[in-house]
Amino acid sequence: MAALDTLRDVTVELLVRATRGVCDGSLLNADAGRADTSARIDDWSGILSLYTAENESRSVRATA
Repeated sequence: MAALDTLRDVTVELLVRATRGVCDGSLLNADAGRADTSARIDDWSGILSLYTAENESRSVRATA
């Protein structure tokens, strides 16, 4: 019985650690994705400003 309790405790601990690792990795990926998206929006905003004379009738706005 004690062996089953020990096995259960170890299994739970491994599951918790694995879940934390996945969550931490997901948060890092999300942060990297937001940073990449923000940088691309900034790049396109700079390029769009070059064409304002041609597109004055249309309003284009880029936000993150």
